[in-house]
Amino acid sequence: MSAPMPERRLLTLAAILQAPDAYPPTAWLCAPRPVGRWQADSPAAVLLVAQPGQAVPPPPGLARILFMDEVQLLMKRLLEQVPGAPIWLRIEILSRYKEHAEFPALTAYPDTLADYLAEAVHDGGLTAIEALEHLRRYFAHFTVDAAQRIMTQAYNRTRK
Repeated sequence: MSAPMPERRLLTLAAILQAPDAYPPTAWLCAPRPVGRWQADSPAAVLLVAQPGQAVPPPPGLARILFMDEVQLLMKRLLEQVPGAPIWLRIEILSRYKEHAEFPALTAYPDTLADYLAEAVHDGGLTAIEALEHLRRYFAHFTVDAAQRIMTQAYNRTRK
């Protein structure tokens, strides 16, 4: 007789993407299809590897999306470019990677990066000073005044 299946419980995609390193790299991220409709509160699960030879289907309504090591690498790369990235951006990056096998350049345009950083500040993932310093890291040729002006405009554009 085979061992009993481990207890399963659904999480949200947001909960998993907030702490992807909490899961083994060989586990599967399971989420609903189609990928383009994911939201922060979309149901999700992390499916751990079973005993050798034991088939473990994903929870009903969910599909195996990516191994967690891929998710962990994507989130690490994202957080290097946009520290404290808001959950919607984490989901968008994961979705684009899964659907189009691409990771967009998040630091190519100062206004775009400033908007992402401002949202991270609004969400509490980053302080305003850290956001300004991060913007200047990628756009060191800007004066402090210019960088502050760009960040102020971004804060105003992204205010909730």
